[in-house]
Amino acid sequence: MERIHCMADAKHIRRFLDCCEGNWHQCVYVRCASCQTPGYCRQSDFLYHPDTEGKPCVLSMKDARLLFARLPEPTECAGAMTKEQFSSLYRPFLEKEKVLDSPCLPEALLRLQEAACYDW
Repeated sequence: MERIHCMADAKHIRRFLDCCEGNWHQCVYVRCASCQTPGYCRQSDFLYHPDTEGKPCVLSMKDARLLFARLPEPTECAGAMTKEQFSSLYRPFLEKEKVLDSPCLPEALLRLQEAACYDW
């Protein structure tokens, strides 16, 4: 059965859309070519845009497929990179947040960012 709702929290989706001003063309497309969790997700690629502090704000392609009228393409985004390049670029941040060695980096980042939306 096809999924008909976003997996990301509504507050996080709002945060992501605010970061990229609702335009996925301003995001960077990250390919998870060497997924360590095959079968875990059907479309493990993700989009990211730096927030006001320079931290990556992520959105899975599964959710992007539901949110946007057109599926984001790597060549139509502001840039494209592999998950390894993303990990290298954000290594200090990912190590500090203890998500660098997560089996699914996009999922770990999403959960971390969703928790920050509810920092009470």
